[in-house]
Amino acid sequence: MEILLAVLASLAFCSCIVVTGVFAVRRVVREPRWCAVAVVARASLLTRAHGVGPTAEAARLRCTLARALAGARRALAASHAVGGPVGDVRSLLARLELAAQSVDGELRLIEAQPDRARAAAALPGPRSRVDVIASSAATLADGLVQAAGHDAEHLSLLQAACAIEAEALRATATSYDQKSHERITP
Repeated sequence: MEILLAVLASLAFCSCIVVTGVFAVRRVVREPRWCAVAVVARASLLTRAHGVGPTAEAARLRCTLARALAGARRALAASHAVGGPVGDVRSLLARLELAAQSVDGELRLIEAQPDRARAAAALPGPRSRVDVIASSAATLADGLVQAAGHDAEHLSLLQAACAIEAEALRATATSYDQKSHERITP
């Protein structure tokens, strides 16, 4: 009976390890595929943005939107990495990203519009919303940069302390040179 329980426990343990391994392998296999899809989608968007007309303008607006949000994300990550104050930036950025998803969907619909005149007529609204979102993201990034420089006064005090210490070390070196010169000459 004990042998049977030991065998069942071993089988259960082995099956858990196998299932965990299968999920890990699936994740490793799927991850590069999604990265490749994202790279192809980004390259396709950039290619469409270099065209002429309302669909190219919609693609350019989508690029502007993505670039602005990516810059704000990088600024937040950098500020977090150096221990700078971030305040409510994380939640504001999340709200901006939600608004950007809505505008990006609208711009995708405009890109898919076969009638150029209708697509051109539909652009002013999303264009103004892209400007607001990009401006807001830039404002957040600027605020993070300015908050990261909050210790400028501390740095000037540190610089003064370093200058005082360097002068003290120079004075000490001069006194050692004089004492060693006095010992050498009889």
